[in-house]
Amino acid sequence: MAVQSILSQPDLTSIVPAFRDLPPEERRALSDILSVRRYRKESYIFIEGEDSEFVSFVLDGAIRTFRTSADGQEQTLRMVRPGDVLALSGLFGAEPYVASAEATEASTVAFIQTRALRALIQRHAAVGWAFLQIYGQRLREAQEQMAELSGRDASQKLAAALLRLGEESGVPDGRAIFVPQHFTHRQLAQLIGCSRETVTRVLREFRQDRSVDLDPDGHLRIDPDRLQRHIA
Repeated sequence: MAVQSILSQPDLTSIVPAFRDLPPEERRALSDILSVRRYRKESYIFIEGEDSEFVSFVLDGAIRTFRTSADGQEQTLRMVRPGDVLALSGLFGAEPYVASAEATEASTVAFIQTRALRALIQRHAAVGWAFLQIYGQRLREAQEQMAELSGRDASQKLAAALLRLGEESGVPDGRAIFVPQHFTHRQLAQLIGCSRETVTRVLREFRQDRSVDLDPDGHLRIDPDRLQRHIA
């Protein structure tokens, strides 16, 4: 994978929360082995089954990870935001990517070659601890997402997913929360594992009871209190 050096750019480790408390020496060491690449909207960062040689993080934009079934159906796993880890699979050995990643808008991704990272961790224990924190957070997020989808109907699943999107990237707007990223009905359907038609129907119901609103550009504004009633 071709990557671009960031030696002439500002310290980008501050974008990742787990790196902010590292001592200056460790942050400089990370910056020395970190490289970046810019992606256009709808371009792929990696494909399911490819060999994983990098740990990666999103610096700006938005990226979705997804898996494709044998019959060609896609299921969205995560919407990855700036500062979030995109892929950790290569950290523990030569493993293929278990999902694909696609930019849903113009995005910048930071890459750290896993061989260089493992060598750095051997010299700097604080870097290893930071990655353990990142790995633990990813496990918690996966468990929470599984709990959201377990034993719930489409209305409950969509309400929980919208609340999570609001918590991850929303901006307070009075009593509502504005979600800056634009999601199509198909993308929301893939996120909760149901049909686009079902999402369209449920969103219509949410708009009728003012749990959700759309601005003229199609961005979501959600009312957390009203959405929570659909889950209870």
